[in-house]
Amino acid sequence: MYIILLIGITGAGFLWLRSYVFSDLGLAISRKIESLKLSGFNLHYDSLSVDWKRNIVQIHGVLLEKNAYDTACVYPEFISIGKVRAEGIRLLPLIFNSVLDFEELYLDSARIVIRENSLFKLDSAAKRESEFTVKTDKVFVQSAELQYTDSLHCQIITVLHSNLILEGLEMEFRIDKPFAYSAKKLILDRSQVKLPLDFYTLEIKRATIDFLGEKLAVDSIKVIPDLGKVEFGRQRGYEADRFEGVVHLVRASDFSFSILDSTRVTARLAEVQFMLKIFRDKRLPFKKVPKHLPVDMIQSLPFELAIDSLKVTRSYIQYEEFPEEASEAGKIFFDNLYAVLSNINSGADKGHAHLNAQASMMGQGNISVSVTFPLSKNKRSSMSGSIENFPLPEINPMLTPSTNIKVESGNMKKLTFNFWFNDVRSDGEIELNYEDLKLISYKEDEKAKSEDLQKDNLKTFMMNTFVFRKNMDEDVPEEKRTGTVSFVRDNNRSIFNFWAKSLLSGVKSAYNLDKAAEKKTERENKKEERTAKRLEKKLKKAEKKRDRG
Repeated sequence: MYIILLIGITGAGFLWLRSYVFSDLGLAISRKIESLKLSGFNLHYDSLSVDWKRNIVQIHGVLLEKNAYDTACVYPEFISIGKVRAEGIRLLPLIFNSVLDFEELYLDSARIVIRENSLFKLDSAAKRESEFTVKTDKVFVQSAELQYTDSLHCQIITVLHSNLILEGLEMEFRIDKPFAYSAKKLILDRSQVKLPLDFYTLEIKRATIDFLGEKLAVDSIKVIPDLGKVEFGRQRGYEADRFEGVVHLVRASDFSFSILDSTRVTARLAEVQFMLKIFRDKRLPFKKVPKHLPVDMIQSLPFELAIDSLKVTRSYIQYEEFPEEASEAGKIFFDNLYAVLSNINSGADKGHAHLNAQASMMGQGNISVSVTFPLSKNKRSSMSGSIENFPLPEINPMLTPSTNIKVESGNMKKLTFNFWFNDVRSDGEIELNYEDLKLISYKEDEKAKSEDLQKDNLKTFMMNTFVFRKNMDEDVPEEKRTGTVSFVRDNNRSIFNFWAKSLLSGVKSAYNLDKAAEKKTERENKKEERTAKRLEKKLKKAEKKRDRG
């Protein structure tokens, strides 16, 4: 009997304690809301209810905003949430340790608007009234929207729509220490990222960051341009690469990500697989913007990045270009692309980064490349590689629209290259080995489709007879199969343009094409001078005849 009475008294006491604590919790939340006004924020809500029997706290119509409006923008930065629902509040941590500990937290219709150099910064230590910790096993956020705008014109830079789950969240607010947080796992589900200034939409099927297991996994990122190929460039107003495709997966192990004092991303091994198509309209004006070489680009990132090894597995990339004076675009593609980029480190100034890549060019030949990038400044990078067993007519879709030249036949048995480069120039050599090369030249004033182009018989004869060898193989002396790579970089162009033009300089050198072009220009100048002199003589004769008359 006494035991039953003791249990009853204990139970009643526990229920009274729950009621008292939850009642006090409601008052504490109200006081916290009022204290935020002193910290430069206004927090409004439509209703707050505490159900101590079901162990639930609910807040409807939450709005947190700066209490002073920007001078440039119509509205301030804010966070709004349709409904906040906290379930499974643990009493003992709250009573003894000032730890607000939930089993589950639900946020519905959350919207956040922040700007560059955001005013939404956490309360300073001097303004906080007390120390406390917030913990929750799981946070569920439905229909979240994050809007990121620029501070000067309030233009929208990025809009993120997503559903997310955050596991094992813990936030510590301390008077004498910076704000600290930790989480076990973050899951983004069916996310959409809109980039209106760049005319892109990204659709992410699922992304998971396992902070405890130090892993990143992204399943399917669709890269969707908001405009068609031609309209994309016209809206930009200048030449620009337009990307379209799918990043099938992104994975990383020993992965860490931090955004507190500074943004830092690290991983031991990262893996990516993609299918991308790139289009550029060269009929548009060219905008001169200096472009960094890869190492300088990484070292100038606004955040810390360190990846021991980045692997590209079985990917595909296509480049399509519409030349300035052409009736159609040309394209080239690489499939079965595999690559490894090692020692990526934005903070390192010693050692080397390395790139090794292999691919099938136009579905036919094999291309391999090896590049070494010194991480210290004022040192040259080196590049070597080869193209083997490539049917030369396969380059016609890119060659003909831009040059009015077509490869009728030919097989590149092997082209090897080895050169050094820095931000200014490249130097090295290439060696050619091909057979059965035949070219066709079309009249330069033709604007019809390639199949309607008229053959220039004289130029075709001259190229095949006096300029290009039909066979460039082991029977030809080595010194005649090699060319000198020497090219001055245009730093407004990409690294890939620099590499391609460097190789082209070697090919021109092997055939003395630059000297031939100089001789041709010299002959044309002399011809123009002779024509001008003859015309001058005719004019003088006509003047004398007129004077005599």
